[in-house]
Amino acid sequence: MNNWTRKEFLKASLLGGGAALIAGRTRIYGATAPAAGSANGDVRVACIGINAQGGSHMRDYLMGKIKGSRLVALCDADEAVLNRQKAACEKEGNNVATYRDVRKLLDDKNIDAVVMAPPNHWHSLMTIWALQAGKDVYVEKPLSHNIWEGRQAVEAAKKYSKQIVQAGTQNRSSQDIKEAIAYIQSGKLGPIKWVRGTCYKPRDSIGKTEGPQPVPASVDYELWTGPSDLIPPHRNGPKGPIHYDWHWFWNYGGGDISNQGIHQMDVARWMLGAPGLPTEVQSIGGRFGYRDDAETPNTLISVFNYKNSAPLIFEVRGLGRQKGMKAMDVYRGGSSIGVFVQCEGGYVTVSEAGTAVIYDNDKKVIQKLAANTNGTHRQNFIDAVRARKQEIANGKIENCHYSTALCHLGNISYRVGSEKSDADIANAIKSSELTKEAYGRMVDHLKANEVDFTATPAMMGPLLKIDGTKEMFTGSEKEIAALANKNPLRKREGRGAFKIPVMQSGAVASS
Repeated sequence: MNNWTRKEFLKASLLGGGAALIAGRTRIYGATAPAAGSANGDVRVACIGINAQGGSHMRDYLMGKIKGSRLVALCDADEAVLNRQKAACEKEGNNVATYRDVRKLLDDKNIDAVVMAPPNHWHSLMTIWALQAGKDVYVEKPLSHNIWEGRQAVEAAKKYSKQIVQAGTQNRSSQDIKEAIAYIQSGKLGPIKWVRGTCYKPRDSIGKTEGPQPVPASVDYELWTGPSDLIPPHRNGPKGPIHYDWHWFWNYGGGDISNQGIHQMDVARWMLGAPGLPTEVQSIGGRFGYRDDAETPNTLISVFNYKNSAPLIFEVRGLGRQKGMKAMDVYRGGSSIGVFVQCEGGYVTVSEAGTAVIYDNDKKVIQKLAANTNGTHRQNFIDAVRARKQEIANGKIENCHYSTALCHLGNISYRVGSEKSDADIANAIKSSELTKEAYGRMVDHLKANEVDFTATPAMMGPLLKIDGTKEMFTGSEKEIAALANKNPLRKREGRGAFKIPVMQSGAVASS
C-alpha cells in the first residue's frame, strides 16, 4: 500500500473529498476529482482485448476522442495483435506498456481504469478480477458467457462499490430511446401489447475443416481460452482458427443473439420496463442454408413471457431476403436490426443507431427522434470515473446482466430442444398467436432461401419455466429443467487458475 506524502495529503484535503485507499493503490475522491497520479488529472486507461471492438476503443483513447483520459497500456493474448496495436500507438507518439497476461496488467499501479473487449467467455472473470484489483471497469457486451457468472460479476460490482463499472450497451446513452420510453409511459399510445427485437444480419458460411486446427504461434492459447474448456480450435475461416468466428461456438460465444442481438435485446427489455427475468422462454431455429463448422443457429426465434409485462419476441436471421441475395429482410418498414414496440394505439421503431420514430396505427409519423447520442457512451464512462459517481454511468451492469441472461435463456431452450418437422412445430405452437406469427414468417424466409425442411429440420426447444429469484429453471417437467440447468450457458465455473470467484450464491433480487 502506498504511503502518503505530506504534499499528497494536503492536495487531497484541498480537493475537499479526503482520500480512499483501494486494493493497494491511492485514489483521490472529490466532487470532480480525477484519478490520482494521472498526468494533468487524466484517467489512465488500459485496453484489454484489442483486435476488433477493442481496437476501436483503443483508437478512441489514442486519438484523444475521450476527454479526460490517457491510454497507458494494452493487453492481448495474441502477440501479433499486441505488436501491431503497439506500433499504431507509437506512430502517434504514445509508448504504451504491453501485456499478454491480464493478471500482470491488473497489478500495474499506473493504471486507473480498464476498457475490456476480449471474447465473451472472458467478460465476467475479467470484470471481477479488475474490481478486485481496484480498477474502474468498462466491459463490453454481453456481460457474460453464462447466467451464473454474470450474477457473480454483478455482485462483485456491489462489493467493490467504490469502483465505477459500465457495460458497453451504448444504447443506454441514447437520448432518443429515453424520450421514446417517456412517450410510451405517458400513456399516449396505450399499453404495450408486445415488443420485438430483430437481428437480421448477413452471416456467410465460415467453411468446413477436417479436424482440429493448429494454433498460430503468436497466440498464447492457454490465456486466450481462459475459463473456457481447453480444446483445439475447430474452425479456420476468413478470420483464421482463433479470431472472431469463436462467436459461433458454444464454448466461447452464443451466436448472433449474444453478439449483435444483445444490443437490441437490451433496448427491447428497457422499452418493456420488465424487471429481472421472464417466467417462460421457448426457442425455435437452426443453422440453415449451408453446412459449416459453426454450432450456433443462424436463424432463431425466442419468445419470452413475463408475469406482469407484455411478451418479448426476438428474431435472428443470417440469410438474405432470398437465395443469392445479400440484402436482408426488414421488419414492418423499420430496420433489419432494431426494436419494434407495438402498443394499442400505435407503435415505436428503434434503429440499430438508437434513433426512434413514433407512429399511430395508420403508419402516420407522430414524432421522429434523431439526436443520435449513442456515441457519447464511452465518454460517459470517463465522466463517471472522474466524478466518482456510479449513478451517472449509463450502462448499469445489472441491466446488462438481465439483458444478457435473456440471450442465454433463448439459447438454452434451443440447445435442449430436438429436431421437429414443420407440421409438428406448427401443431405444438398453435395456441400462441405471437409464436405462430413469428414462425410463419421464419418459414417463408427460409423457403425464399430454398431451404429443404426435410433435409434440415428446425430445432424446437421446450417451453422452459424460470425461477427469476434463483435464476434457474424450474417446473413440473423436472428432467427437462435439470437438463437446462446443467447447460454451460446457465452455469459454468471456469477451470484451474481461471475459476470464476464466487461472489454470491442463493436468491437474487430483481431490479
